[in-house]
Amino acid sequence: MATIAEALALALDHHLAGRLAEAQVLYTRVLDAEPDQPDALHFLGVLAGQLGEHAVGLQLIGRAIDQRPEAADMHANAANVLRAADRAADAVAAYRRAVALQPDFAEAWADMATALRTNGDTRRAIVALERALAAAPQLTAAQERLGPLLREHGRLLVESGLGVEALPPLARAAELLPLDADIAFLYGNALYATGLREDSLTAYRNALAITPDYPSAAFNLGIALAFVGRLDEAAAALEHTLRLDPRHGEAREKLAVTLSLLGREDEARTWAAEPETVRPAPPSRPAPRPDRRSRNARSRGRDA
Repeated sequence: MATIAEALALALDHHLAGRLAEAQVLYTRVLDAEPDQPDALHFLGVLAGQLGEHAVGLQLIGRAIDQRPEAADMHANAANVLRAADRAADAVAAYRRAVALQPDFAEAWADMATALRTNGDTRRAIVALERALAAAPQLTAAQERLGPLLREHGRLLVESGLGVEALPPLARAAELLPLDADIAFLYGNALYATGLREDSLTAYRNALAITPDYPSAAFNLGIALAFVGRLDEAAAALEHTLRLDPRHGEAREKLAVTLSLLGREDEARTWAAEPETVRPAPPSRPAPRPDRRSRNARSRGRDA
C-alpha cells in the first residue's frame, strides 16, 4: 500500500498535469486516512477553487492554515481563491499575510498587484509589481503587467497636467518596454509639459523610430522643434505629419507659419491651401499645442 507521502506526490503530479479528477480522488483518499493532513487539505482546496467551488476551497485551505499558519504558500493560494471569487479586497489582505511571512515571494506580490488593480489602486499595484521583480527579476508575469500599468498611470498623469509626476513611471515603462511607441510618445509629452523641450525631441524621435507612421509623434516633434528655434527641422517634421495625415489641420496651419518664418513664402501658400476634404479652421483658432493622443488612444477614440 502506498504511503501518504507517495499518494500526495502522485496526486500532485495529476494536479499539475491538469488531471483534476484523478488528483481529487487521491487527495480525498489521503484525507479519509488522515482527516487533518494539511497538504491534502491545502491542495484539495486549491483544486476546489479551480473548479469554481470557492467556499469549499477556502474552507479546506483555512483548515490547512490552522495547522500551518506560517505557510506563506497557503495564504497565497487562499488569496487566489478569494480573487477568483471576486473578493479582491479580501484577496489583498491574504496576499499581504503571505508576503509578510515570505517577503521575497515574487508570485504573491505579482498576484497581489492584480487584486489591487481590480480595486482601482494603481499606485500600490505598481509598487507590488516592483517588489515582485526585485525578488525575481526574470518573472515574466510581473514584467508583462508592470510595463502597461506604468504606461497607463503615466498617461493619466499627463492628461491631468501632472507632467513632473508622470516622468518616473514613463521612464520606467520605457525601460521595460523599449519598443513601445506610445510610451515614448507619452514620455515626450511629459518632458515637453515640464519644460524639458530638448529632451522631448529625443522621446518623440524614438516614437517615430519605432513606428514611422505615427502622426501625433511627428506633429509634436515639429511643435517642440519650433519652440526651440530649429525651424528647418520643424518644417520637415510637420510636412511628415501631413503626409501621414493630410487632414491634420493644426499641422497644416503650423507648417504654413513655420515656412513663412523661414522666408519660404511660396511653399507656405501651397501648404496653407487645404484640400477640399479638410474642414476650414474656425475663426480665432488658438496656437497649436502638442497632440496628447497616442496611437492606442486614437484607436479607442479618446484622448491620451
